[in-house]
Amino acid sequence: MLILPLLFLSRSYAQNLFFEGNENSKIKNEIVAEIGAIKITAEEFVYSYEFGPAFPKRKENSKLTHLNYMINEKLLALEGYEKGVLEKEAAEEIYKDIESDLTAEEMFTKEIVPEIKISDLEISKVIETKQTEYEIRWLYARDLTEVENYFSELKNELAFDSIFNLQINDSVLIDDRQLKSSLYNIYLKNPLFAQIVDTLKAGNISNPIHTGDGWYIIKIDNIIQNMITGEAEYNKLKSESINAITKSKMDMLSDQYVKKLFSIESPIIKRDAFNVLRSYLGKFILSPENYSRWKLDDKLEVALAILGLKRGEHYPGLTLVECNNRKIFLDEFIIWYRNREQYVKFSQIDLVSFSKSLEDLVWIMVRDKLLIAEAYQKGYNKAEWVIKQSGWWKDKISYSAYRNELANSITLNSEEQKLIAENKKSQSEIMSEELSKKILHKVLELKRKHKVVINEKLLKNLKVSSENDRKAIDMYIAKRGNLIPRPAFPSIDNDWSNWE
Repeated sequence: MLILPLLFLSRSYAQNLFFEGNENSKIKNEIVAEIGAIKITAEEFVYSYEFGPAFPKRKENSKLTHLNYMINEKLLALEGYEKGVLEKEAAEEIYKDIESDLTAEEMFTKEIVPEIKISDLEISKVIETKQTEYEIRWLYARDLTEVENYFSELKNELAFDSIFNLQINDSVLIDDRQLKSSLYNIYLKNPLFAQIVDTLKAGNISNPIHTGDGWYIIKIDNIIQNMITGEAEYNKLKSESINAITKSKMDMLSDQYVKKLFSIESPIIKRDAFNVLRSYLGKFILSPENYSRWKLDDKLEVALAILGLKRGEHYPGLTLVECNNRKIFLDEFIIWYRNREQYVKFSQIDLVSFSKSLEDLVWIMVRDKLLIAEAYQKGYNKAEWVIKQSGWWKDKISYSAYRNELANSITLNSEEQKLIAENKKSQSEIMSEELSKKILHKVLELKRKHKVVINEKLLKNLKVSSENDRKAIDMYIAKRGNLIPRPAFPSIDNDWSNWE
């Protein structure tokens, strides 16, 4: 069984940065704009602005530019609600996933974050690893016999350089076998290497190290201790160190939390249902050659026969995972997978590795389901912060679903098709232009339908990190440690930049 550690990003960082001890905190619940029945609070606006695209920040009226595009999206969201877009399966599923993620995140924030304690000694140790730079080289061996031969030769002090030089060739560059980095960064990339490096002195050679892809022997060529130049640098290093320790401890505590849930439920993957799933997904994921060579059609027939089912039938209620207190059905996995498909990669080296990567994914799904059930049972879905963010995401999903409906309604006329045939414009360019026209007409229509009010005084008083800055750059901040990868907060689409 694979139980992956889970890191939920606490909301405290964003709140401390934009609200705590800030003038914004006094007015965060005031209404900056009303669009029909939808109200945009100062808090929602600030998060949307700070975590949104950079193009409004480059404009002279940065905040108003961003707010106007938020208003456009809210108008289209209202139309989406009226058209019932959230009642459609795809939109409903993504909303449920995000609400569940917010609920589980709230549980971790309340139950795990308070358990994190950081000592001055721990901070000092991390600062030291950030300031200590190592120059390292290593030898690589495919198997134990080869590494033992190398290690035997290393009794001669000059042997390391000789073996090292022999390993450099057309396919192995020198930078593939050496590194200059702080101990902290080495730890981030390879914790096992870092632990061993930390025990060695300059000139030392390690014992053989076994990893998943072979054997390594490390040599420390040099150790450089950088000096801290001033208070500002020390404060920066201290802040970075505290964040690093917090993340590490959250990983450990969340892992323990998940293991506890697994021990209570003792989940078991039902092999025949898994084989049905493997053949089903294989049809879409694998090349026809691999699907045929691995005989997944035959394996599907066998699994269906054991389950008393026939090909082509629907399989509702087919148990994929059995727990002590619940069952998780195959179609639940399909829905869960559909919203994460773009982030998932399966190994296709052979049938065993493909099966293992799919099984690992099933365990991740089980982890998510157990966490969600625990969080809802404890009532974290009713927390104020969860309800507030869920509302923001609901508007965003309604807008996006309705925008997709507008895009899917576009048909090209003969003149436009002629431009494509003559290579004067691409189909995507024409489709984008047509969608912009549709959205513009719809927004103008909706502004006549719904009253829009902007509190310009409040907007002016809101503090943001950057405005009227022609050098503002885009930064995409995603929560990848959560149950579903997503932006930290909903914000306006970058596509609105085409309207400028």
